[in-house]
Amino acid sequence: MFGGRSYPLPRCWSFYIFICVICQFFFYLVILRNRIHAEKPRSEWLPHENNSDWRRFISRGPKRSEEYYQYNLQLSNTLEAIRDVPRTRHASCDSHTYSLPPSRQAQVSVVISFHNEARSMLLRTIISLLRRTPTDYLHEIILVDDASQDKTLFEDLRPGLGSQGRPWFFFLTNQRRKGLIWSRNMGAIQASGDYVLFLDSHCEVNEGWLEPLLERLALKPNLAVSPVLDLIDPVTLGYKKGNELLKGGFDWSLHFHWLKRDLANQELPEHPFKSPVSSGGVLMMSRKWFLKLGSFNSNLKIWGGESIELAIKLWLCGGQIEIVPCSRIGHIFRRHHAFDFPPHSHEQQQQHHQQEEEQELELSPAQATYLHNSKIIAESWLDDYKNMFYALKPAARRIPLNHTFHQLHQLRTELQCHRFDWYLRHVSPELSLMLYEFAATGTLRNEDRCLHHPGVKDSRQQLILVNCYRDDITQWSLFRSTGQLSTQREFCLGVDLHQEVTLKPCLRMNNTASMSQQWHRMDTHLVHNETHLCLENPVQDRLVLAPCRWHAVSQSFQFSLEMERQT
Repeated sequence: MFGGRSYPLPRCWSFYIFICVICQFFFYLVILRNRIHAEKPRSEWLPHENNSDWRRFISRGPKRSEEYYQYNLQLSNTLEAIRDVPRTRHASCDSHTYSLPPSRQAQVSVVISFHNEARSMLLRTIISLLRRTPTDYLHEIILVDDASQDKTLFEDLRPGLGSQGRPWFFFLTNQRRKGLIWSRNMGAIQASGDYVLFLDSHCEVNEGWLEPLLERLALKPNLAVSPVLDLIDPVTLGYKKGNELLKGGFDWSLHFHWLKRDLANQELPEHPFKSPVSSGGVLMMSRKWFLKLGSFNSNLKIWGGESIELAIKLWLCGGQIEIVPCSRIGHIFRRHHAFDFPPHSHEQQQQHHQQEEEQELELSPAQATYLHNSKIIAESWLDDYKNMFYALKPAARRIPLNHTFHQLHQLRTELQCHRFDWYLRHVSPELSLMLYEFAATGTLRNEDRCLHHPGVKDSRQQLILVNCYRDDITQWSLFRSTGQLSTQREFCLGVDLHQEVTLKPCLRMNNTASMSQQWHRMDTHLVHNETHLCLENPVQDRLVLAPCRWHAVSQSFQFSLEMERQT
C-alpha cells in the first residue's frame, strides 16, 4: 500500500511464494521422518537374540578355531546378542544423582578398533553400547577394521546397524595392517564428539556405565577416566566383578601391572581415585585434549605401550587419570595374543635388515615390537631414569629408532611438561621405591655373557651363562636390606651344605637358613656372607664358590645398574 493505492503482486512473486511453501513442506517432512527414525525402538532395526538376521550374520563369518580367537567362540555364537549381566558396582552408585553437563556439550564418540574379532563378540560389544547408553549423549560409533581376514564383515554389518537416527555409524577399513595405535588415532581424527571413548571389541558395557564418567569429566576438562574393568572369562564367558582396590602401574621394564590401592581416611572403595596408568582397553577423555597431547605416539608400532606412554604424557603435561568404580565395563583378558605382529617396515630391504637384527638378538616379532615401543617411551619421557629401563632390557639398546624427537621436545616445551622425577614424587611413589630397595639391579655379566635362569626344575641346571642381549634374559636384584640376590621370579641365589651354588625360593629373613642366601659386594665381586667365599665362573656354564682373588676375571660380576658405590 503506497499513497492509498494498492498494486497487485507480479506473477513471478506468486511463483516464488509457491516454491517456498513447497520447500518448507518438504523440510518439515524430512525433520519428521528423521525424528521417527530416531525414536524407533532399536529392536526393530538391530539384530537381536531372537532375530534370524543375527544368526545369519554370524554364520557368514569365516570358520576359525577357538584357539584363533583365544576365547570360547562356540559359546559366544550361541549366547544372546544382548544378555543380562550382574550389577557389579556398589549400591550407593545407583542411588547417587549424577550432575551431568547438557547433552549438546557432552557428545561421546566411541572408537572401536579391531583385527580379526569374531562377529558375535564384536556385535555384542556394539549392541551393549546401544542398549545401555543414554541416546542423547551417544553421538557416534566409529568402527576401524585393521585389515581383518573377514572381508565381508562391514558389508554384512552395515544394513543391520544402518545410519538412521542416533548414533551415527562410521566404517573405516585399513587395506593393510597398521595396528591398534594407528587405528585409534585415525578414529579420533574422524570423530566429531566432545569426548572420545576408546573401547576394545570384546567388551560388554554394564548399566549406567557412562554417567559416572561424564560427571568426572565435566568437573576436570584435562582428566582421562576409565571404568573398573569387570572380568569376562575367556572360557565360560561368565561376567565377574572387577576389583576396585587395584590401580594401574608399571615397572622399570615398562610392563603394565595392577597395584594394590591403599584407601585414605574416610575414603570409600566406590569413590573415584587417581591412577598412575589406566588399562589400555578402555579410556575416555576430551577429544580436543587428546589431540592437543599429540594423540597416541604415532611412532609406536601395532600394539603395546600406548597406554603407558599416554598416561605419562597426561600426568606430566597437566592432566590426570582417574578410575571410576561406579562405572563398570566387562572385558575379556585373553591369555595370549590373538594376532600376529608383522615386521615394522613394509620395504623389503629394511624388512630383511630388521629380521637379521631380531635373529641376532633372539627376538620374536612380538618381543621386537615391545622393545621398540618401550624404547620410544624411555627416550621420550624417562629423562635420566631411562638407564633403569636399559639396565633391565639391554637388548633395547640395539633396537633402531627411525625418527627424531624434535616434535616431542616442542610439545613438552609448549605444554610446560614436568620432568619424570615429578611423576615419581607425585604420581607413582611405588616406582621410586625400587630405586631405594636395590643395591644393584639388572643383568649380571661375567665377561661377555650374562647369568640366566631358564626356569627348568632341576636345580643343578637352573643357572647358565648366555648372550646378554636376549629379550628374556634374567634380571637380578641385590636387596639392600636383606642381602638376597633375587630373580624376577622370586628365586634367590644361595649356597647349600656342600657349598654348591643353588637357586631356590627366597627365604624370609627371620629364618636362620636365610643366611645361606645373603651376599654383599666387594668391588665387582659377589661375596657370600656365611662362607666369605666369592662367586666364580671358572668354566663355561658353571658357577662355584672359591676363595676371593681380587684380580680374577672369572670372579668379576657386573650388574647393568649399580645403585651404590662398591666397596
